[in-house]
Amino acid sequence: MSEAVLDPSAPAVFSAVERASRDEIRAIQRGRMAQALRHAYENVPHYRRSFGAAGIFQNDFHELEDIAKFPFTVKTDLRDNYPFGMLAVPREKIARIHVSSGTTGKPVVVG
Repeated sequence: MSEAVLDPSAPAVFSAVERASRDEIRAIQRGRMAQALRHAYENVPHYRRSFGAAGIFQNDFHELEDIAKFPFTVKTDLRDNYPFGMLAVPREKIARIHVSSGTTGKPVVVG
């Protein structure tokens, strides 16, 4: 997003995103979602399998509405990939790990 397309009369205390038009915000959201899907696909075997099973791949995301084509992550996915199979970065890059107690089954780990 270029500063030239933003309203120059907007107060300087607002960030570029806060002054963005609806179209600019949607473009930012599209780019960030595409990046997140690519990162998950490239770094988490579970997502390669689940995207493939759904017949969808990370590059099939073009518009925000395309997210409906991608499989949801459900609690059983987290349990089936216990403990760290859903991490998309090395563990040393994780700032915090949350773990359920596992009282109703295998614990759930989220980094």
